[in-house]
Amino acid sequence: MTPRAPAVVAVLALLCAPGAGAEAAGPVVAGRDRARIVAPAAAPIEPYENAGYRLRRVEGAWEVEVVASPLGSSSPFEAPASADGVVGKAALRIAAGSATRYEAVSRVLTWVARNIRYDLDRTASQDPVAVLGRRSAYCTGVARLTVALLGALGVEAREVPGWIAGDGREAAFHRWVEVLYPDRGWVFSDPLRSHHFVPATYVRLAGESLTSSDGDALEGRILGRDRRLDEVDLSPLGAEGVGLRANESRRRAAAVKVEVPGARGGWSRLEGGGLRRDLGLDVETAAFVGLAPGEYDLRVWTLDGWLYRRTVVLRGAERRVLHLTPTEVLRWTTGPLASADPHRWSPRLEPTLSPIRGDRRP
Repeated sequence: MTPRAPAVVAVLALLCAPGAGAEAAGPVVAGRDRARIVAPAAAPIEPYENAGYRLRRVEGAWEVEVVASPLGSSSPFEAPASADGVVGKAALRIAAGSATRYEAVSRVLTWVARNIRYDLDRTASQDPVAVLGRRSAYCTGVARLTVALLGALGVEAREVPGWIAGDGREAAFHRWVEVLYPDRGWVFSDPLRSHHFVPATYVRLAGESLTSSDGDALEGRILGRDRRLDEVDLSPLGAEGVGLRANESRRRAAAVKVEVPGARGGWSRLEGGGLRRDLGLDVETAAFVGLAPGEYDLRVWTLDGWLYRRTVVLRGAERRVLHLTPTEVLRWTTGPLASADPHRWSPRLEPTLSPIRGDRRP
C-alpha cells in the first residue's frame, strides 16, 4: 500500500458518511437578470456569449444579460468504468446513478456546495486533492476541485477567471467554472452560489494577466440592474440556499410569489396544512416554493406599517403570483420597528393590530 492510501480511505469514508446526501433540496430559479457595469480599468474584458450568458460593450459600459430558462439538455451520461486517484474515486461515488450529463454535473456541483467550506486562507494549497481532503478552499480551490471531479467523469469543464460587480467591498475578483453540454454549449456555474447560471453581476475576464490587486476591484461599479430572477420550485439535485437553473420546465411542487408594490421591506408568513413558513420581504417580493396542494393563510407585514392577509388555495403543482393591494389591510403599531431592518425582525414580534375603516389604506 502506498503512503497516500490512508488519505484516500479517509476521504471516501467521509463521502459515504450517514446523512451526506440527506440535506434539503435547493431552490430552482427562473427568469432574466440584466446589469450595466463599469469594470476596473485593469480587467481584460472581451465580448462573450454562452448558453444563458451574454457580455457585450454598449456605449462605454459593459452589459451582461443572463437567461435562466430551463437548459433543455438531453445529453446522456455514462460513468467511466474506473477512475484513478482520490478525486476520481470520489467523482464516481458522487455521480453514481446519473443518467444524463445535467444530472451528473448537478450532483457534483451540489456535493461541492454542501461539503466544501469557503476559507480565504491564501497560504493553504488550492490543489484539488488538498481541497478534497481539507474540505475548505477559496474560489480558486473550489473551481479547481469542481473541474477535476467533472474531468474524472469525462465531462469537459474549465475554470473561469472573472470579476463580480458590486458597491464598495461587494466587488471582487472571483473564479467560477464553465461546463460543456454537447447539445447546448458551454454553461457557467459558481459551485457555492449558483448552478447552471451566474448572476448578471458576474463579468468574465478574457485572460489571467491581471496587474491589479484585490483593492482595484473596487474601481468598478454597477450603473443599473434589472433583476427578474424568481425562485419557482425545489429540486433534490440542488443545495439549500444555492440557486439552480432547471433542465426542464416540469414543476415538482406548487409555489407562491408575493408582490407588494411600494413596500420597502418586511416579513411574510404562509401557514396551512401543518406548515408554517416565514420569509423576509425583499423590498417588494417574497417567494414560497416546495408547497403541497391545499389552503393557506398568507400574512405580510411591511415596514411602513401595514398587514396584508389573503387566503391562498393551491390545486396541483401550480405557481401563483399574488399582487397584494390595499383592499384588505390592517394597520399595526409601528413603534421602533418603523425603521427596522426587514431581515432582523419578524411577525414573531406580534405587532399590535388596529383595523382601518372601510378596509382601505388611506
